Amino acid sequence: MEVVRLAFEPIVLTAQAPGQVADVEREQEGAVGQQPAHGGEVEVEYPLEPETTRDALVRDGRVHEAVADDRRAPLESRPDHLVHVLGARGRVQERLRPGSDVTAVQQQVPDLLAELGSARLARGDDHVAIGFEPRSEELGLRRFPGAVEPFERDEHRPHPTVGRRMLAVRALVTGGAGFIGSHVVDALVTRGDEVTVVDSLVHGKRENVSPKAELHVRDIREPLDDIFDAVRPEAVFHLAAQADVRVSVERPVEDAEVNVLGTIRVLEAARLHKAQVIFSSTGGAIYGECEEPAAETAPREPVSPYGTAKLAGEEYIRAYNRLYGTIHVALRYGNVYGPRQDPHGEAGVVAIFLGALDRGEQAFIFGEGLQTRDYVYVGDVARATTAALGQEGGVFNVGTGKETSVVDLFALCARVVGSDGRAEHAPARLGELQRSVLDPELAARELGFRAMVELEDGLHATWAWVQSAPPD
Repeated sequence: MEVVRLAFEPIVLTAQAPGQVADVEREQEGAVGQQPAHGGEVEVEYPLEPETTRDALVRDGRVHEAVADDRRAPLESRPDHLVHVLGARGRVQERLRPGSDVTAVQQQVPDLLAELGSARLARGDDHVAIGFEPRSEELGLRRFPGAVEPFERDEHRPHPTVGRRMLAVRALVTGGAGFIGSHVVDALVTRGDEVTVVDSLVHGKRENVSPKAELHVRDIREPLDDIFDAVRPEAVFHLAAQADVRVSVERPVEDAEVNVLGTIRVLEAARLHKAQVIFSSTGGAIYGECEEPAAETAPREPVSPYGTAKLAGEEYIRAYNRLYGTIHVALRYGNVYGPRQDPHGEAGVVAIFLGALDRGEQAFIFGEGLQTRDYVYVGDVARATTAALGQEGGVFNVGTGKETSVVDLFALCARVVGSDGRAEHAPARLGELQRSVLDPELAARELGFRAMVELEDGLHATWAWVQSAPPD
């Protein structure tokens, strides 16, 4: 039988848009190989064996096969091919969504940067955000106000204009001389950020402020434009507040002036500079009684003016996000404790117990002491707060998911101190919540945050600070 050798003419591929594959008509595709030339067998002189499909070449359901070594697939010809390879390796979405999804890419970035010989990233105005270019039509649609929906439902969608900020920023912290705020300042300074503090010093202390931060003494109920104009912040951490529940009940107008009107002033000043706002809300006072760990979608039923004012602040943030296309974030803190805590107000029970045990004074428990709270260490709270930087909107619980009764808390404090002192029970306080505990899972998924400090370890750290702190 005669074997006929065929000389194939080179196939010329026409230029196509990236990611597209040349179309082959079904009739032509089906006719290939059905009728050998002159009734003989066809022998291909230089056969090509199909390559095994690679993950990096799989995209949107299209698979490229049989790619010769000297030809790149259409996808490999794309200028953003490296990003797609990262996406395939890390199994992340194109937008590099924040939280746990971005971790895989973050782990690969140092190796890629090392190849470029860069050991440090620039800071300031010449930073480069990691992300994809936004689609103009999506941008236009998302900036239009939409129908009123629950804050937690529509604020977790990715924002098209801002990627996760990974480099140093100009940060302004209201309440940065206070208990939680000063720890946030410390965390930002450690990151290498340029930090400015705005605090009235009514409750905050100068000595709490890092020497690497600039302090402006100002009440947030007063105009802030001159400070914002001078600093030009890229991020604003709004922690200044009237934080005592009992004061809010006794003087609700004062509470609203600080927690509502003061928040609006901060939002307006930030809007003029296109700065993201991270707002400290409350998880301990916004949900009301919790039958189970409260998720962000749980009913919000505050029973105090303080909780109501914080909820109003969240609603203003949600309105600004919808109206101006901003990406402000609200964080609902549990019962925060740790070094520098003021032993006043409902949330200061750890400082109150440790202070009484330190001075040998009588400690009191209101009611039976079976009421529970979600106690979260201030260092963990600072981590969660800085993790929200660059997050594209939303509201997140910051807690442990574990509840501890007041009776058990006092027993732990006594054990840490090494005291055999006992607390005396006093009449229960009217309107006090019996159970408050937060579900931390959304923050774990979206922010990559989970509380790390166990309660007893945090109490040891707080006790060490109580012993070393100068007397008031």
